[in-house]
Amino acid sequence: MTALIQIEHVSKFYYMGGETIRALDDITLDIVQGEFVAIMGPSGSGKSTLMNIIGCLDVSDEGLYVLDGKQIHSLKDSQLAEIRNRKIGFVFQSFNLLPRLSAYENVELPLIYRGLSRKQREPLVLQALEAVDLLDRRKHFPSELSGGQQQRVAIARTLAGDPPIILADEPTGALDSKTGVEIMDIFRMLNEQGRTIIVITHDRQVAEQAKRVVRFRDGRLVH
Repeated sequence: MTALIQIEHVSKFYYMGGETIRALDDITLDIVQGEFVAIMGPSGSGKSTLMNIIGCLDVSDEGLYVLDGKQIHSLKDSQLAEIRNRKIGFVFQSFNLLPRLSAYENVELPLIYRGLSRKQREPLVLQALEAVDLLDRRKHFPSELSGGQQQRVAIARTLAGDPPIILADEPTGALDSKTGVEIMDIFRMLNEQGRTIIVITHDRQVAEQAKRVVRFRDGRLVH
């Protein structure tokens, strides 16, 4: 099976105080369509740098990254933005909801940027909120929702755009353990529906809920 994500000998450097820091050191990794992968490692291990490259938020200094048959290095910024908009959904630890918008409006916002009409947007937003069991809270603002509910709104915002890949960076980091399990259950459900899920985490219990665990240390794959 051809990999959806192909990373070959990728390295990323940063320069600090005259010293070269290897954030990623010769990483080779394939992820096929429909996988549920956890990228695990301590803070500073390079896992978030890899997430940024996979998510087309950054590019590597060395190596090759092919996403769904396209070599990412050769693309312009506008093309990278289009890939992020169409193919990749992001879920972050801090939820990144706009406080003055309702749950419905937060989910709707990326669809507005995509240029969809109100008539096109409405069924997508309602379907996404229903998928995370928050349809009855669609008029509530983030301050009126619990942490777990806010994260579910963030997931719904991602789902509304129907991306084949979901990148989740420490998605349970701001939640209690019970709520964290509920959020991981949602990711498992989405994976069963065919989406490729990549979770970045330092939490072993979170990582073990994925079908494959990739471990990082000091910018290198260790397992």
